[in-house]
Amino acid sequence: MKKTELLKNIILFVLIIVVLLGCIWGIIHIFQTDNGEQMSTAETESMNGIGTEAPSEITAKVTTEATTATTELTTEMASETTTEDLTEEWTAEDDVTAPVFLTVANEVEIKQGTAFDIHDYVGYADDIDREPVLTVDGVVDTSVLGTYSLTLTVTDEAGHSSQASMKVNVVSERTMPIAGAKEEFDEFSANYKTPDTVLGIDVSRWQENIDFMQVKNAGCDFVIIRIGGYDDGSTYVDRFYKTNIQNAKAAGLKVGIYWHAEESSVEEVRTNVAYMMQILDGEKLDFPIAYDWEDFNGFENYKMNLHDLNACFETFCKEVTSYGYEACIYSSKNFLETAWTNENCHPVWLANYTDRTTYEGDYYMWQQGNTGRIAGIDTDVDFNVWYKRDE
Repeated sequence: MKKTELLKNIILFVLIIVVLLGCIWGIIHIFQTDNGEQMSTAETESMNGIGTEAPSEITAKVTTEATTATTELTTEMASETTTEDLTEEWTAEDDVTAPVFLTVANEVEIKQGTAFDIHDYVGYADDIDREPVLTVDGVVDTSVLGTYSLTLTVTDEAGHSSQASMKVNVVSERTMPIAGAKEEFDEFSANYKTPDTVLGIDVSRWQENIDFMQVKNAGCDFVIIRIGGYDDGSTYVDRFYKTNIQNAKAAGLKVGIYWHAEESSVEEVRTNVAYMMQILDGEKLDFPIAYDWEDFNGFENYKMNLHDLNACFETFCKEVTSYGYEACIYSSKNFLETAWTNENCHPVWLANYTDRTTYEGDYYMWQQGNTGRIAGIDTDVDFNVWYKRDE
């Protein structure tokens, strides 16, 4: 072999070795980098308390230690759905429904010289627009006695509108409201007690001290008790709740609770359900926990649309279920027909103060009146009919 050929072969061999060593070094470097990144991610997750489980949903647990009377609340906020998330895909082009008047006073009485604010007498909302516009055709001069006629128009950003009318009477002295007729429990029982119904009441601090044994002996079989609620941005516990639920159970009554709600976002609902569950402390209930959102007069002040409102209720149901309870919606016939969609068919506690309700939807309980009288309670109380068909 010639020396030049031998030299070429040696150079080629060296080049091959260099290339192979370069490849091996690159593979080792990539492996070390990936491994280092994985270790860094794992260390970061451990420091943040996330762990290795996929954060696919929010969980909230309240564990009560009886010996120390303390409550540990752990909430995982990994993929939380906000009210904005639920509606961000909607635009004015998607809005094909006119806004609605949730409340409107057909006739108003104002004392002469008193300031008049239309928002004290109406409530309106749109399914998508959070700030529909109210316009008023007509003027009220409260310095001059007389009757003033107003035409109200509420319009959403898509241009859809609804109208209502109102008469405002400016008077020198306001008329005293006529007290509603009282309904004795015996009369209520005679009208609504059947083999398929159970009769009961619902109470809060407004009834103050209650003798539940007398209530039971009068023929009442259950009571729904206000546990607390959310008012002006603050949670509270009904100051008679503990006494009411203890004494009602001691008297042998079936018991349930309701939450007086004024949340305007699903985040508030989650926080408040956790708070409510700490108060409830695992108490056994015989009825679904009722979501009682009824601040519809002036609803526009919440800057919500109707989808937001219903998202709050659905979130309440989901959170309550995660604690092992069932939830229901409490509302009047009017708002069940105009505000609530109840897409997942949760139980309905209907409020409709009449002898025979004309509500056509499904309901498992009917609040028939709010001027009831029964032994053991010194004030008016709500009367309810529970239908046993679902038992």
